[in-house]
Amino acid sequence: MEELNIKLNAMAVDVLSEEWMEEDIIQKTPVILEKITKRKGGFTLYMKAPYENVEWYFSKGLTEFHIKNNQGKKILRIEHEDGQYWVDMPYNQQVVDFLKEFMEE
Repeated sequence: MEELNIKLNAMAVDVLSEEWMEEDIIQKTPVILEKITKRKGGFTLYMKAPYENVEWYFSKGLTEFHIKNNQGKKILRIEHEDGQYWVDMPYNQQVVDFLKEFMEE
């Protein structure tokens, strides 16, 4: 298993349903992305939230990557295909290079 140890401030977001609206966001938590591991067919983000450690699993083909601009800063969004949860973090070339195989479809 390949592993990338990193410390990035990020924002993890969970939503209530597939047809979510702004008020359906049930958890918007600042996290520190500490590690990413790759496994066959997917990868895991290991994050430290204020009150717990969180592991989110993503699978190849079921993950969307978006590069956005937010007030002149590049943001990388890693989102589960169904839109139920995502992580926004500062764009980081090391993360992009590490996850490149999952971005290419």
